[in-house]
Amino acid sequence: MKFHALVLITGLFFTKLFASETPLVIDARRSHIEAMVTAPMETFTVKLTAYDALISVDPQEKRIGSAVVKFRFADLKTGDEKRDAAMRVWQQTDQFPECVFLLDALQPAVGGTFKACGKFILHGVTQPFTIPVAIAFTSAETCVIDGDLSLDTTAFGLPPIRQHLILKVNPTLQITFHLEGKISAL
Repeated sequence: MKFHALVLITGLFFTKLFASETPLVIDARRSHIEAMVTAPMETFTVKLTAYDALISVDPQEKRIGSAVVKFRFADLKTGDEKRDAAMRVWQQTDQFPECVFLLDALQPAVGGTFKACGKFILHGVTQPFTIPVAIAFTSAETCVIDGDLSLDTTAFGLPPIRQHLILKVNPTLQITFHLEGKISAL
């Protein structure tokens, strides 16, 4: 059922493209999505190794038309297989394999930045979500989207993680992303 919903969302994304909007083809080598996790004994980075970013841009108007970013939770990697396996058990990845951000509106903010307002689905829970972003059209063919945000995992029904029964991992992740891509000619 969830797979069919994602197919429908993806189909709607492409049918929503206006005549002047074209897909942004993300360059995986120049792009990244990462989260910083703070634990009592250490701080570590979780890197997203694969994702689909379906973003439409209007190069004439220099604006983002629509965006859907989805990924499999199993594609989050810390560099420690044991920790990655524990993370997947904690998030119940076999039951909730995918995470999705759906853009509803892009609102101007202070200093030429924007608020990307939408919904984020994690652990089967959908929450309204606002992400501060900077958008730059660095050439006629290239668009760069940068963001930095906090995400409280307990808001999505995930329990706090405890180490050694008493030490608690901070449930708020600091997420940064840099998406860079070429504006496609349909």
